Parts: sequence; C-alpha cells; structure tokens
Amino acid sequence: RSMVKRGQVEVVGGGYYEPVLSVIPEEDRLHQVTMLSDRIEELFGKRPRGIWLAERVWEPTHPSIIKKAGLEYLVVDDYHFVKAGLKKDQLGGYYTTEDQGNLIKIFPGNEALRYLIPFKGVEEFEGYMKGLDNGFFTRGNAAIYGDDGEKFGVWPGTHKLVFHDGWLERFFESIEKNLDWIKPSTLGEFLDHEEPVGHTYLPNTSYMEMGEWSLPADASKDYMDLVAEVSKWGEHGDKVKRFLQGGTWRNFLAKYPEANWLHKRMLMVSREVKKRRQTKSDGSQKKAERLLYQAQCNDAYWHGVFGGLYLPHLRTKVYENLILAEKIAVPGSDLPEIFSSDIDADYHEETVMRTSDVSLFFSPFNGGSLFEFDYRPLGVNLSNTLTRWPEGYHYKLEQHAKGTGNDGGAMSIHDIVKVKEEGLEKYLKYDAKRRTSLVDHFFAKDFTLDAFYSGSYQEEGSFAHQRYEKEVSGGHVILSRKAQAFGRDISIRKEITFEATNTFRVDYQIRSLLGAFEASGFFGVEFNLLLPCCDGPVCKYIGKPSFEDKGGLGLGSTGVVSGLTELSLVDAYTGVKAKIELDTPATLWRYPVHTVSLSEGGFEKIFQGSCLLFLFPAEFFRKGGLKTSFRITADLSS
Repeated sequence: RSMVKRGQVEVVGGGYYEPVLSVIPEEDRLHQVTMLSDRIEELFGKRPRGIWLAERVWEPTHPSIIKKAGLEYLVVDDYHFVKAGLKKDQLGGYYTTEDQGNLIKIFPGNEALRYLIPFKGVEEFEGYMKGLDNGFFTRGNAAIYGDDGEKFGVWPGTHKLVFHDGWLERFFESIEKNLDWIKPSTLGEFLDHEEPVGHTYLPNTSYMEMGEWSLPADASKDYMDLVAEVSKWGEHGDKVKRFLQGGTWRNFLAKYPEANWLHKRMLMVSREVKKRRQTKSDGSQKKAERLLYQAQCNDAYWHGVFGGLYLPHLRTKVYENLILAEKIAVPGSDLPEIFSSDIDADYHEETVMRTSDVSLFFSPFNGGSLFEFDYRPLGVNLSNTLTRWPEGYHYKLEQHAKGTGNDGGAMSIHDIVKVKEEGLEKYLKYDAKRRTSLVDHFFAKDFTLDAFYSGSYQEEGSFAHQRYEKEVSGGHVILSRKAQAFGRDISIRKEITFEATNTFRVDYQIRSLLGAFEASGFFGVEFNLLLPCCDGPVCKYIGKPSFEDKGGLGLGSTGVVSGLTELSLVDAYTGVKAKIELDTPATLWRYPVHTVSLSEGGFEKIFQGSCLLFLFPAEFFRKGGLKTSFRITADLSS
C-alpha cells in the first residue's frame, strides 16, 4: 500500500476470477471487473486505471466493457499490433482504439523482454536495452513490459531461479545502477506524460502460441511445422511471420466438445442466476453470483501446455460452482422438471430432467445418451469425463520419449519437452465420439475388451451416437430409434423415470420389428463416469457379486465380471456414491480412461473416468427382444 502511495507500484485490474472476458455475459464482465477494482481500492487505497486481460485474449469489442468499468488502458502483446500491420519500430508507445465510440489506450508489450525476463541473465537484459538506446528512448519511446506473474515462481525452475538464485535481486540492482539511462515508469505515469503514437484497431487474437493450440490437431501440427520452417529464413522469415495467423481462443469451444458444453452450461446458469436476481437480492443471491463468477475462471475451458481442460480437478471445481449456483437459482422439487433447450448451441435440443437432488441432460441427437449427471447437493457432475482426443503435439511423444535433456534450469514453458513416465506412447488411443453414458451398442461375437479399449471394432448396429426420437409423457422421457442391427430391423426404446429425487430408472425395450431371429453377438450399454477423487486410493468399486479378485476394486482397474446385478462407484473423500442396479444380470467390462497431454512439467497420463460396458448376449432376439432396466442412484455413501 505504501509503495502504491509512493508511485513505485501500480496495481491493474481485470476480471475478479480471471475469466476470458469476451466469452462471459456482458453483465458478468462488468460485475467481475468492478469487483476487482473495488477490492484493489480497498487493499491499496487507489482505484486501478488499467486492466489485465486473461491470456491476453483480445477481441475488438473490449473497449466498450473496459470503458464502462471505469478503466482506461491495458497491455497486450506487441504480436497483437503486428497482426494489425504495424512494425516493431512503431511500438515504443501506446495507441488509442475504440468500440462504439468508447475510447481506450493500449500498450504493446515487448516480445523480446517477455522471453528475456526472467529466463535469461541480467546481462542479456542490459545488452538488449543498450541495443535499443540508439535514439530510441530520446524519441519518447519506451520498452514496455507486461506479463503473467506465474513466470516468477510457478513455472518449472523459476522459483529457484528468481528467488533462491537471486535473479530478481540482480535485476533490480541492474535497474538501479543504470538509472542514468534507464528510467523506470509505471504505465499510468507514462500515460500522463506522453501522447499516443497513433490510433489502431487490433484483430481478434492472443499470443502466438495460443493461435497454435486452439487449432484442430492436424492444423495445429501444420501450423507448428510452418512456423518452424519460416523461422529458418532469417530476416525474410520475420517478414512472413508477421502475416501468419493461427486460430482464436474461441476455437477451443469447437476443438473440445467438453469445453463447449462447460461454457454453454455456464451461460445457462448465468441466465438462471440473473433471472433470480429480478425477484430476490438476499445473501443467497450474492452467493450464487459469487459461485457463478468463480466458475468463469478461464483455465478449465481450454488447453495449451498448462493442463487446463485436461485436469479433472479444474473441471470438477468449475462444475461444482455451477451446479451449486444453479441449485440456489433453481432449487428443484420432488417432482421432476422436464424441458428441452438447445444448450450447447448446435441447433439440436437437449432434454433436461431436474429434481431437487439430481439433474440429467440427454441428447436425443447423439444416441439418446446422457451428457451430464449432476448430484446437486454436493455440486458433483458424475459425467465429468474427457474424451481421448488427438493433439497436434502427440507426434513429439514418439520423437522425445526420453525427454530433451533439460538440466533442470529454467526454460520458457514453450521449450519444455519431456515425459513424466516412460511408455506413455502406448496410451495414445483415440475416441471417435465424445464419451457419454447410456450409449447403445451392438457387437459381434468375437468382440474383445482390448478392441473396445482401443476403439478398433465395428458396430453391428446403427444406434450408438445416432439420432433418437424424443417423447415427453407426464413425468417420463422416452428416447427411441428404429434402425438395423445384425442386418435386421430393430427398435430401441428407453424410458427414463424418476423414482425418487436422487434415483432414476431407465427401462429398455429392444425389439425385432420383423419377428424372432438368431443373432450371435452382444447388446451393450456404455457408461462413462468420473468421481471427484478420480482413481485415488479413496475411490473404489463395490459390486454384486464382488469382483475384488477380478481385477481389483480401484477405479483405475481393468477387468471383466459376469452375472453382475449391482455396481457402486464410491468416493470416500467427498462421500458421493453412484449406484447402478440391474434387473437382468449382465457381464461388466470396465477400464480406466487415460489421456496423454502436455503440462508445464511435460507429457503426462491423466485419469479421465471409468468406462463401464454392460453386456447382454444377443440370444434374446430368439424371443423377439429384451426388456431390462437400470436403476441409478446418486447419494452419499454411508
């Protein structure tokens, strides 16, 4: 506070819980920015003038919200300005820009300084600054620096470098001893004494690496290869790179269906919380708003080399905040509320069934499958799994299976290529469709668990992930489809009914439309579930009959159990339990779903859920079909 008062430090604002401002509702943007400005003023005695954008994600409409929030400037990368056609020698000061007449000021952060600080020696920093001082500073220019604080202790190797090895102290000593020609200034102070360089309009962009990460896997690899090739061209390559543009941040919502669903659920909850605000402004409303804003934190909605969407605990917490906020806004009742809405913005309606304890989200368009299964009292989405998607960087795993030989020193996060364990390449299996539950399959007689795990099998029917018809009758939802299986005309009808606020039943009726026939194979119903504890030691399966000696009890186990009539997945830490009861004994195949992704520590394997396949021999077609039921309960374990 005293440093702020003396003008040594200037604190900038932003979204309170670090959202990507452009993808949350406008009212939420304004509230989040105002909340942080209020808090900064409370803590430091001065209201911020500037704003920091999460991941420097800029969109041309930002000036309006920044101006409405009472702020006047921000720092983005000089990369943003280069994409607008400006050259590096034009980026020694700030520019003005506007949206709908709302005028703000924007600083170009110096790319060279971002990679020098704190990764290179202080001598290199001094050398770079001296290289600029050939009339650059006398013309009123500045070397502008703005970057994430996580580089000063959070990224691998940086805590040791910055603090224990004394980099930060040496850096400030360097500034002090060169005050005859280096004149440090806060951005606000610079604004007060210098005129803008000009007026510009920046394109929709973030930093260069974000453009790579947000592209589809094959395009991402092509982009990486192209940038690497152009970088070999010297000065000509620098000219070409000015016009190389990758994807935008919003591409993540197309690249990862799970990110899109999470984002659209956030928008849905925001609408529900806003609707409640129109009638109530009590303490519960403030709590719901706070939970919503916490759920808007950007990290779980995308993936680069920081884990992000791939980290189950991040998704779990976002869902927890959303579900708890939604429960305040829409408490639910003993009788299920049933409605249909295009939640994920794909022009196909989802069907929602919601009580006080459980919310179910079905997609008739995608196999009549269950996309989200919420236990509302604890804010747990039991369907919070992640699909095994291909990534543009996966090819590096084969090339660098033994790491890059990094000696433990601090590197830019973008340079680190190493593995956390050997043999990760064997987990590079990919799924054709997003992982959901109540997915209906028909398999050949020679179908194996290995084939199911690897995805190397053919469907013997046309039901999985295909369009189902929807009917709502009273408190029931009926999902049905007529198609072929084993070369015959088949119908599947599944009727979903709540038996209690935390228990629903799925009644299956599989019928041959042209009478009985002989079929050798299987009908299977697939579930994909994730508990908050993932595959930790406090998580386990409990089955009837028990299968402790058939692959183990851990959720990370693989195995086959015959004659199963009941299965529970139990999280002893949070207390949540999901129980599936069958009225027809089935054979259960199970395996853990692992993804391989990059994080700041290198390639890693991450548990993303339990895949459960309940199999019924197709001999039932001799009698014309099968009627069977699943009774599913979400509850607290005793």
